[in-house]
Amino acid sequence: MATSVLIGNGINRVTNDDASWENVLRALTPQGLSLPALEHMKHKPFALVYEEILLTRMSHDKKVDEAAMKSTIAQLVDGLRYNDFHRRVMASGVRHIITTNYDYGFEKATRQDHPHAHLMRESKYSVFRRRASGEKFVWHIHGEVEAPNTITLGYDQYSGYLQKLRTYATADRESATGSPFKMGNMVFDHVPGTVYSWLDVFLRDDIHIAGLGLDYTEIDLWWAVTYKARKKAQGLPVGRTIYHDWYMGEVDEQALSRRSLMRVLSVDVIPRDCTTGFEPAWDEFITGNLEAPTA
Repeated sequence: MATSVLIGNGINRVTNDDASWENVLRALTPQGLSLPALEHMKHKPFALVYEEILLTRMSHDKKVDEAAMKSTIAQLVDGLRYNDFHRRVMASGVRHIITTNYDYGFEKATRQDHPHAHLMRESKYSVFRRRASGEKFVWHIHGEVEAPNTITLGYDQYSGYLQKLRTYATADRESATGSPFKMGNMVFDHVPGTVYSWLDVFLRDDIHIAGLGLDYTEIDLWWAVTYKARKKAQGLPVGRTIYHDWYMGEVDEQALSRRSLMRVLSVDVIPRDCTTGFEPAWDEFITGNLEAPTA
C-alpha cells in the first residue's frame, strides 16, 4: 500500500509565529471596527467566525467585497517562510502531498518550478487542484494563493465543496467524471489521461495526517474520513488512516472526545506530548514514516 500525507498549517508555524488562523481572521477586520466575532474566538469554529466577520462587515458597508477579503488572505500567507520539514517531506518517498494550506511552502522548498497540474478546470472548489514538482504532486484541497477565489474559509463554501466532492465520489459507473477508485481502478495515478482527485488518493493509500487540528467545521475532511471508514466496513481495499495527535500538557475533554470519535471511524490515533516543542515531533514523524531507511 502506498503512503501519502495530509498536512495542515502546523508545519508553517514552525518558522512562522504569526501563521495562526486567529491572526489570519483578525487581519480581515478593518481598523476601528469592533467585531463580536473576535470575542472568545478560540472557542468558535473558524469557518463560522469567518461568516460572522463577513456578515458584520456587510451590515456596516453593503459594498464589502468577499473576493477582496480573500485576496487579503492570499497576500498574508504568500509571505510565509518554508522550512526544512517542508523540504524533507518533498524529498521523501511520498508521491502525493495533500495539504489544507494555501501557500506554496512545499513547492518552494524544492527550489524547482511547480506548474499547475490540475486534472479538471475549477474556479472555486479544489477537488482536482494540484501542483507538480518533479514526479510529486501537491494537492491544495482548500485553495491556493494564486487563485484567491478558491480559498475555502466560510461555511457556505465548505458546504458547496462537500456537495461537489460527494457528487464526484458517488457518481454512477457510467459517468466519465466519477471516481476511478469507486470504479475499481487502483492504479489511476499511473495511467496517463486518467482523471482522479485527492479523494481517490485519500481512499486508496495509507494516509498520515500531521499538523492538522481537524476542526469540526472542516466537513469535507470529516466526510472523507467517514466515507473511507464505510468503504472499509464494506470490505473494499482502502488504506489506513493515521492521525498524529500532537498536544502540549494536559489533554482536555474535547481532545479525548475527538480521539474516541476518530478510533470509531477506523483512524489510528498516535498521541505525542510536544511540551518540549513541535520540531522533534516533525523530525520523528518524517524519519519514522516517510523517509526510506538507509541500508
